[in-house]
Formats: sequence, C-alpha cells, structure tokens
Amino acid sequence: MSESDEPSLTHDIDWPMLDKKRYVPLNLLSTFIVRSFLYPFTLVRTRLQVQVQSSIYRGTWHALQTTVRYEGFRSLYKGFLVYNCQLIPGLIYITTFEATRARANMLTTNEYLRAGVGGTVASLCSQVLACPIDIISQHMQLVGLTSPAKITRTVDGIPSMSDTKLSQASSSRRQQRQIERIHVPKEIRANNYLIFKHICRTLLYEQNPEANAKPRLSLKGFYRGYVISTFLFSLTSAIWWPSYYFYQRQMLQIEKIFPSLFPLPVLAIQCIAGPLSSLTSTILTNPLDVCRTRIQVEQERRRVAQIMYELWQEERFGVFTKGLTARLSHSCVYSLFIIFGYETVKRISLKEEYRGLVRW
Repeated sequence: MSESDEPSLTHDIDWPMLDKKRYVPLNLLSTFIVRSFLYPFTLVRTRLQVQVQSSIYRGTWHALQTTVRYEGFRSLYKGFLVYNCQLIPGLIYITTFEATRARANMLTTNEYLRAGVGGTVASLCSQVLACPIDIISQHMQLVGLTSPAKITRTVDGIPSMSDTKLSQASSSRRQQRQIERIHVPKEIRANNYLIFKHICRTLLYEQNPEANAKPRLSLKGFYRGYVISTFLFSLTSAIWWPSYYFYQRQMLQIEKIFPSLFPLPVLAIQCIAGPLSSLTSTILTNPLDVCRTRIQVEQERRRVAQIMYELWQEERFGVFTKGLTARLSHSCVYSLFIIFGYETVKRISLKEEYRGLVRW
C-alpha cells in the first residue's frame, strides 16, 4: 500500500463498514437537532431572497430582529414541522450518497470523482420527495411577510409604515414590485395546521390560466421549479463533497508534514472542512438558489430565463449576494454541526471488525 493512500484508509469510513441498524436512527436524530437549531436562518434566507431589493429587510440580522419584534419569537419557526419532513429525503440522500460512492470504486479510485458522482446521484433521488416539502415550507415561512421597510406601526402583526410615509415611499418605489404569493387569510394565520391545509389546497387546485376556467386537481403546484431545484442541489452536491474531501486531504497532509504545529484529531479536521466546502458551494450557487426560491413561491408560472432576467434588472450584481449572509450563516454552521454528527455517528456505527482501523 502506498504512503499517499494512508490518510483515506485511516479516516474515511465507507458504506460497507457501517452497522445500518445503528447508523440510520442516530443519523436522523443528529440531523433533527441541527435543523431545529438553525431553522430561523432558513426562514430568514427565504424571506430575503423573495423581497425586491431591500424593500422589507436590510439584511440577515435586521430580518431576525424585525421578525421577532413584530411577529413574535414563535414566528421564526413557521413551517418548522413541514420542513422537518425533509428528514426522510435527507436520509434517502445520505444513504444513496454513501452507497453510490462505495459502488463508484468499480469505476474510479479518485475520491473527488467518487464524491461528486455520489452527491449528484443522491440529489437526483432525494428531490422527488424534497421538492414538494420545500415548496410548502417556503410558503409557510412567508406568511406574515409584507412591505415596506421603515416601521412605525403594524398591520396584522407585521411591519408597515404610517400612511404619510407610505405614500412618499410608494412614489420612490414605483418601479419595485412585491412577489405575488399564496394569500393566507388573516383569520387562520395563528394556526399552523390551517395554514398548511390552505397552502396545500391552493397548490393542489392551481387556477387554470384560462379565463373563467374551473380549477382542476393537479400535482404540478407541488413540483414548481423541480428541474432547477434538482439541478441546483445536484450541482451543490457535486461541488460540496469533492471540496469536503479536498480540504480534508490538504489539512491531513499539513498535519503529516508539521505534526507539532497541527495536532488536531481527524474529527476536528473534518469539522473545519465541512464549513469550508459550504463556503465554496454556497458562493458559487447563490444566484441559482435565489431564482429557485422565486419560482417556487410565485403564483404566476414563468420560465427560468424570465426570472433570471428580472432578478438582473432588480439587483444587477447584487443577485450574487442576495440573501447570501443568511445562506452562508445557515450552510456553514449547518455543515459544522452536521459533519460533527455525521462523522461521529459513522464512527459509533462501525462494525466491530473495523473499530480498530479508523482514527478519531
């Protein structure tokens, strides 16, 4: 065995090495805990991506403060239960990734290529269930969101402006528009189940674009933006996993060359590599994520090219940073905790015959 192969053999755990009965429940538990902790950043990211320019919130922290102040702390968890249905496609994703990466050994021994193929295939499989859950939870996250920005009073528990300032602001913002979303009646906004039911019914009976046409039963509303969503998450996975193994390998090489200057356990190195790979993939894919969110929450059906053109007209180069702080905060912190849980659970779930072969 060559010396260069040693790091991957001592720290990398493949799918056949795991006790699945132990791995699956522990993986679900660790993912649920991390998602629960970081959900407010998910909600804020969605709201920032949907607003036109800075018409409602000035940034991530302003959005968090404003939401809590005018809608209450519980509003940070709107759509939380629906969002956690993502645990099922998440489990499909990670098991498909591990199984595909293990089988890709027959095609190539390059760990970056194996990781990229595994991440892409995993995203393609999981998005069949993940896309409808994403759409419903995004609509629930936006309940209570309204414009404009300077706050002097509230309407229906959400930020608004005085009538005089409203008229002044509207004249300066004539060219701006707010995204047309599913309207949730005020009387049911305090009940998450009724909100969920209303959104599902609206998506299920999407209005026929023909005038006076009777609404018809259709699942298309639950798969709005499915192609761009699948492409986005496949691309993100194809960037994230190779980046993760690349950063991990580089730090392990530094440790090998300078052991006294870099005395970190492998698990700590992996927890650093996770946020670094998230930083890379998030920055590269942010405009696509903004476009996906717009497509999935708008009531009007429009093409990806139209949405991208509109975003360019509204934001120019700001489309590369729109909601980026919230997305980076979420993805990097999420990666830190999820990798800690993921790699720890893998080590706990090792079959007995492999326990002495893996470094911590």
